[in-house]
Amino acid sequence: MKKHYFIAVPIEEHHQQLIQNWITTYKNKLPFQSWVHPNDYHITLAFLGDVGEDEKLELLVDKIKQTVQFVPQYELFLKGIDVFGKPDFPRIFWAGLKESTNLQQFQKQVFDRCQEVGFQLDKKPFRPHITLARKWKSEEPFRKWSQLDHAFEGSSSHFKVEKIHLYQTNLNKIPKYEVVETFLLQTLESVRE
Repeated sequence: MKKHYFIAVPIEEHHQQLIQNWITTYKNKLPFQSWVHPNDYHITLAFLGDVGEDEKLELLVDKIKQTVQFVPQYELFLKGIDVFGKPDFPRIFWAGLKESTNLQQFQKQVFDRCQEVGFQLDKKPFRPHITLARKWKSEEPFRKWSQLDHAFEGSSSHFKVEKIHLYQTNLNKIPKYEVVETFLLQTLESVRE
C-alpha cells in the first residue's frame, strides 16, 4: 500500500478537545459517514501524495528546516463551521479559521519549497480548514444552521502555531496520521538574534 505524505499545522490537545466538545453537543444533527479522530485534526499546508523517492523527501525536509528558522510563531483563531462539496449532500465538514496573513504567507513558503524539490501540488487557492467529518449519509439534505456560523465564538478559540509536521498517512490505523518530522517555528526572541 502506498503511503501518502503532507505538511500541516497540528491542532494541540486543548483545541482538539474544544472542537470535540462542540461536536458532542451537535453530532446527533450531523449524520456524516465518518468522523475524524481528534488526534488527526490539522491544517494542511501542502499535500505531497505518494513520494516515491526518499531522497526527494530528505531534500524537502532540509528546505523546510531552512525556511522555518526565519518564521516567527503566530496565532490563529477558530471561526465557524462549513462544508465542501454539494451544499445539500456535502463530502467534507470542516472548522474554519479567521483570515490570517501570517498563515497565508507561511503556506506559500512551504508550497514553494515543495515545488522547488519537484513535487506536483494542487494549484487550487489555499482554503485553510480543519476537516472534522466526511460524506453526508442522510437522505435528508444538509442545511446550515446558526450554530455552525457561530461555532467557537466566545470560547478560547485562539491558538499559537509553534510547529508544523510532515505526516505520513496510515489508512489501516486510527488515528491515521503519523508524524515523520517536526519543524519548530521561532520565538520572536530567536528571530531577532
